[in-house]
Amino acid sequence: MSPKDFLYKLSRNGRFGEWLTHIRALSFPGYKKVVSHVYCVDHNPVPTEIDSVMVTRFGIVVIETKHFSGTLIGHHSQDQWTLQFKHHKRSVYSPIRQNQTHIYALNKALPQYRHIPKFSMIVVDEACALQVTTDEDNRIVHRKQLNKQLKLWLNTQPMILSRKEVREAAQQLRKMRHISRKNKKTHMRHVQNKKQPD
Repeated sequence: MSPKDFLYKLSRNGRFGEWLTHIRALSFPGYKKVVSHVYCVDHNPVPTEIDSVMVTRFGIVVIETKHFSGTLIGHHSQDQWTLQFKHHKRSVYSPIRQNQTHIYALNKALPQYRHIPKFSMIVVDEACALQVTTDEDNRIVHRKQLNKQLKLWLNTQPMILSRKEVREAAQQLRKMRHISRKNKKTHMRHVQNKKQPD
């Protein structure tokens, strides 16, 4: 396989997109901690995986990465959105609704941080055109716009956490990166039942 073919194949992998988002989040200026692949198991009937969580002194950003192409069409109040392609279209579950579920699961798993403001950020590949309507607590952006949108949101928030508290929260999240094989299988089964191919 040529290097060009390898890079193309890698770019089509959803995990690679999540890694690129993680790297972009790490480059955000200011004091923060970024933890990826967080599993919310405690007090949740089904283990929930969050792609990335950024803990800042202003609040917690919950990041979901979507490997979409075509044109994404939707409104924050709708459960079902549309991916429009040149010759066909298909329905997808609202990524905003999905990330709201992630925030709910995070609050259940870590109730001591329930009071911390949380911001939902959906990141899509540059190849995906956006025709979406969001609200002030949910944003959908191309990866290269991630840090700009994060800055806009954080600038509206008061500083509520010390550096020590940011580190402590991140430490709790890192403990949630590993789950039992049984819970992993339960999570994967749940994902497969709901998944619609990208």
